[in-house]
This record gives sequence, C-alpha cells and structure tokens, in this order.
Amino acid sequence: MQDNEKKGRISKADLHLDYSRKVENNTNPFPIDVFPELLRQIALEAHDKYQFPIDYLGSGILAAASTAIGLKYRLAVKDGWEQKVNLFTVIVGRPGDSKSHALKFCFNPILERDSFYFKEYSKLIQEYEDIKENKGSNEKPFLKKSLISDFTPEALITVHNNNKNGVCIYVDELNGWLKNFNRYNNSGEAETYLSLWSGTPISIDRASGKSFRIDNPFVGVIGSTQISVLKQFAMGGRSSNGFMDRLLFVYPHDLKTIKWNIRNVDPNLISSYRSIINSLIHEDYKDESLPIEKTAKEFLFEWQNNRLDDYLFDYERSIEIKLQEYVLRFALILQLLFFATNEAEKIQVEMKAIKGALRLFHYFRVNAIKVRTQTTSREYLESLTELQQKIYRELPKNFTTAQGIKTACKLDKEGKPRVSERQFKTYLTDRKLFKKEKRGKYSKTL
Repeated sequence: MQDNEKKGRISKADLHLDYSRKVENNTNPFPIDVFPELLRQIALEAHDKYQFPIDYLGSGILAAASTAIGLKYRLAVKDGWEQKVNLFTVIVGRPGDSKSHALKFCFNPILERDSFYFKEYSKLIQEYEDIKENKGSNEKPFLKKSLISDFTPEALITVHNNNKNGVCIYVDELNGWLKNFNRYNNSGEAETYLSLWSGTPISIDRASGKSFRIDNPFVGVIGSTQISVLKQFAMGGRSSNGFMDRLLFVYPHDLKTIKWNIRNVDPNLISSYRSIINSLIHEDYKDESLPIEKTAKEFLFEWQNNRLDDYLFDYERSIEIKLQEYVLRFALILQLLFFATNEAEKIQVEMKAIKGALRLFHYFRVNAIKVRTQTTSREYLESLTELQQKIYRELPKNFTTAQGIKTACKLDKEGKPRVSERQFKTYLTDRKLFKKEKRGKYSKTL
C-alpha cells in the first residue's frame, strides 16, 4: 500500500483491505496486497464475480504456487540452512462457504495438468498390457501427478518417488485425513508428517519386510474443515506434539452467505492465472537455492531477534517458532511469484518479498491463536463439573464480585446455596476462565 501511495494512486487491493477492516469490522483481513499486481486483480475478480472469500483465494494461490514450485527451489538462509516451500494449509468455514470451490479455482492449472497426465498414462498402460498379453517385454509406465487424495503411507511414498518435484495432499475434508492417521499403523502418522513438514528423510518399515523411503521429501497439504470439527485437529496428542502448530489456519471473519449472480470472471484473467502457475510448473528442474538480499536479510534477522519470548501459554511459543519458519517459505514463494509476473528477478529474495512474508506471518498467527483458543476453551469447559459449566454460562460477560456471588450462590430446590461464597471466590481465581479487570470487577475469557 505504501508503494502505491508514493505513486499517487490507490489500488483495488488497498481499497478492499480498508473496506474489510472498517466496514466489516475485520481486524485481520488476508493481506492480498502482498501479491504481485496481476495476482491481486485475479483474486479480487474471483472474489467479486464468484464471491469466494479473499482469505480462501489468497491462501489457495499460496498453496498452488508452493505445489508448482516443489523441490525446484529452496531458500538459502545461510550456510547449512536451506528452507523448502511446502505448506500445510487448513481452510476453515461453515457449510456453504465455498471452501472447495475456491480451492478448485486456485488449483485448476494443476488439476488440468494432472488430468492430462492421467489420459496419457491410460494410453500407455493399455499399450503395456497389450504387449504383456502378447508375451512381450516393456517397462511398466507410472502415473505422473502433483495432487493426491486417498492413499496409504506406502502409496504416498510411491507417488512421490514417481514425481521427483514432490506432491501435495489435496483433500476436500481434512477431517477424513486425520481419521486415517492410525488406519494403517499403530504408531500414528502424525510423527511422519512432522518429518514431512520439515523436509527431512522419512522411511517406513513393515512387518512384511517391505521398507519405503524418501530421502528428499516435498509434501504439502491443503484442504478444508468445518468450524464445528476443529477440535478434531487437537486430538490424539496433536495439540502437544507440535503437529497442530505446523498448520496454517485460514479462518475468515464473519463470512456472509454467498448470493448467486450471472457475472463471469474475465477469461483473460483466468488465462493469466493459468500462465503464472504453469510458468512455475514448467520451470526446468533446477534444484536451486536462492539467497536473501543483504539488506532484506538484515531486516528479517532483526525482526526475528526482537520478537517477544514471554508467552502466557506454551502453544503460543510453538506457534511463533513454526510461523517464523513459514516466513522463509512465504518469502521464497512471493519472490518467485514476482518473477513469474515480471515484477522481479529470481536471483535473490528481495525486501518486498520479506515484508510480504511478515504480513502473512501476522495473519496466520492471529488465526492460529483463534483456533487454539477455541479448541482449548471447549476442551477445558468440558472438563469442568456440570454445575461449574452452568454457573459460567449464567454469568454475564462482565460482572462485579457481588453480581457473581448473587448468580453463583443462588438457592437450589432445597433452599441451599448452589455453592458457597468462598467456593465461588476460589472459582474466580481460574485464569483460564476469568480475567480480573480491576478490584472487584471481572470478565469471562471463554
């Protein structure tokens, strides 16, 4: 936005952000202006004509670009430290919020390429079967694809080995993906995904004697979930082993019901988007590292060194650390998108990519805390006694000690107080439930 102000003009992206913050009372809109101008136009056009939420479009574009880049490029942070660009993205919303439709729009160029490869594979496998039937010999063809949805752990590794640039797990409902974690082995797949997120080698050994291994993995994740099942992401130890904090939650503010219209997206913009993603897909397999420009690197390191490290909850620290790694991934993706739209070179990661990545850090951090607060709140409330839950529901959002005692110590059917005044005052000391605003005045935190 500052660059546009210097030029004496305001872009549609700037206007959208201002509108979102002020008119919709949205304090955490997706920062669509971190993208190149052409991608901003494409996202805003899809938002205007299809009414897809900007949050879904922006995060979908990031994930699609990440998948297209794959293992071709890494960010060289410093000697011995390189960062891949795989993302684990969770689209959160209600039924009917067009989560799946928005993702399909963003991933269409990759879906189209996978469809082409499948048709090609179908012909080759038929030829192979014909030759085999005639007792000939030929090498069995394999299916090229970037996206995978229903699979076993072994199949994931096999598909990855056949697609050296990496794969993205693309599923409509991520809750089903979570349920499959213990379907194939008792040790749980969460630990495997911790390694896949980090890009470290993984191997799977089976009792049958079969072993599977990926030395240089690139696996991304993208899919949706409903607000009502968010708690599933925290189950099975995933809230404490770091798994949940590796997820990028896309959780828009107060989405409006989508109204149908007959307007279509400008086909020229659709074509431009396809060209941008395809330019990243068809880049020669380089296995190349891009450094960070010196001034941008100093800016980034100073930002990181000055982050606060005093956290009220352990999960806040974990979220912070994982998102700091994501900053590096975002920066490389943005730089390559600037390159794909002729706004920059790909010699090194520049300041505008770093600053854009920090904006994305803030956006995803707010959402991560929002999800954690909701999931831990529900878990904690459910751990209380039935009477404690009832009293908590009856208390107003803000109350004085006297008001709280009057509510909590109401007489039961036998004419006795439900709890004593002393018990209620002890209850008030629970920091997870109450905040002391000032002497004698409290507010509920959940």
